[in-house]
Amino acid sequence: MITNVVFTFLFFLNFSVALADSTAIRLLSEYVQIESVSGNENEAAYFMANECRKAGFVVEYINDTTGSVNFAASLYPLSWNKPNIVFHNHMDVVPAGSGKYWDYPPFGGVIDKGKVWGRGAMDNKGLAIIQFFAAKNFLRSSYDLDLPYNVTLLFVSGEETGGITGSKIVAKDFIEKFNPQVVIGEGGAGMDDLGFLTKKSPIFGITIAEKQNLWLRLRWNTDYAGHASIVENDYASMLMVNGLYRLLNHPMPIIITNEAAIMFRALGEAIGGVKGSVMKKPDSRLFFKALELMSKNGPEVRDLVTNKITLSGIEANRTALNQNSNTESAYLDVRLLPGTSVEEIMYYIKSVINDDIVEIDIIDRGMASAGTVPDKYFALLASAIEKEFTDSKVIPMLLPASTDNNFFRALGIPVYGINPMMVSDKQLKAIHNYNEFIKIEDVTKGIVVFSSFLENLLYQ
Repeated sequence: MITNVVFTFLFFLNFSVALADSTAIRLLSEYVQIESVSGNENEAAYFMANECRKAGFVVEYINDTTGSVNFAASLYPLSWNKPNIVFHNHMDVVPAGSGKYWDYPPFGGVIDKGKVWGRGAMDNKGLAIIQFFAAKNFLRSSYDLDLPYNVTLLFVSGEETGGITGSKIVAKDFIEKFNPQVVIGEGGAGMDDLGFLTKKSPIFGITIAEKQNLWLRLRWNTDYAGHASIVENDYASMLMVNGLYRLLNHPMPIIITNEAAIMFRALGEAIGGVKGSVMKKPDSRLFFKALELMSKNGPEVRDLVTNKITLSGIEANRTALNQNSNTESAYLDVRLLPGTSVEEIMYYIKSVINDDIVEIDIIDRGMASAGTVPDKYFALLASAIEKEFTDSKVIPMLLPASTDNNFFRALGIPVYGINPMMVSDKQLKAIHNYNEFIKIEDVTKGIVVFSSFLENLLYQ
């Protein structure tokens, strides 16, 4: 019986992939057209929930309020408590900004030049469509067989604003309902030209850890707001500028976390040669010298081994152009490596600024979590990627950004982040920027990768 079902599945999979360019891309285009900026996800949620229900998934709402709707679409009801493979995605997007900077309408979902264009096409609606069509391939088998795992698509709100209205709710109050064996969300991808390696080498990074986000407000408040022409250097604006200059130009110390060490060792194994031998020893002096050279060719590599502080905005309590503001504020986006506490970075910021006047307030702090130790699910994902991208190598990766995956990772659940596609530098830079896009080829190949991964799990 199982052999016949597997044969039927393989035939059906090949047929489904042939249709992906039309059906999946059309659905993605419609999904992108829904303007689901954070706090306004409801329409997008109802649209995708309806598509999941029509396809044959069991749809269950976790919560459903304005700006906070989260739902699951599964092969089997969650109440059956089967061991569950959870594919995680978010429905919200960041604002599009001025449409005059876009080559296509930001919420047009235009299909052109082999791509789908629009806000959310890459982050994160394209991945949701890939997950949807991969899981959909197994609905027929789930009707005929008692498969060893459930497969659930988890659609959440509010990822772009810290996950408070989405993943935090699911992880805190409903995780037992899902019985997750692994959670697979957004994260790493494939790149065929890593500048710091100085040669083309198709490498896929599956995220096993990521930084914790921390949003801070620094405030300089003085009792002086006099005439701008009669001041010394202790007025609020000057104190802020000098303090920020010291902070933003102070070199961040290099920290090789356990997660980074795992990544560099795997990368060294993948690239081989002299450079690979050096990278496989991330605690050696030679590695630190190589790290400096790699940072020159690819500055982004430094983000993998340092905490990062970015000035994201400033504001003043100004009344007139010739009157000094007595209050100045600066906003920082801080990304913390696993193992660095909020208290440690707050002390660091205060000591580098070296100004008793500055006050630091926490606006929001993300979930901190240690990394996932690569296990059988990692191996199966890697195998599926290498099967589709035959000349690639797969490594565990520390993501220098932050997602809501950490809410689940903090519970001790294996969590992996992967966009199963080759991503260009141009494509990466378009995320949260103008002219965001995803290639049609990305969607097609991504469906194949996740289908192969599920095939090896469900038909074992």
